[in-house]
Amino acid sequence: MAEMVWCNNCKKVVWAYVHQPKVDLRGICNMFRLPCPNCGIEGNFNGWGSNDAYNQVKDLAKGDVYDDWSAMKYVATCNEVEWNPSPDNRWFPKK
Repeated sequence: MAEMVWCNNCKKVVWAYVHQPKVDLRGICNMFRLPCPNCGIEGNFNGWGSNDAYNQVKDLAKGDVYDDWSAMKYVATCNEVEWNPSPDNRWFPKK
């Protein structure tokens, strides 16, 4: 299962992870009104997730997708958002 969340304001993927099972993480982020780690706007997220990310997009990407991470990067590109997830999966950057 692959899951990512991006900010609709700054157009950046702010969080991505491969895990089980699929949840509506962008909905949870919006419900809790979390601030974007990049621009600070609260509760303005969208995202994408799939229990079978690789197989869902591999044929569309024509060879550019080889695992769930590359599938998420491909979907981010299709949605015109910058691939910039947290490097250590923290929502709030370590200070």
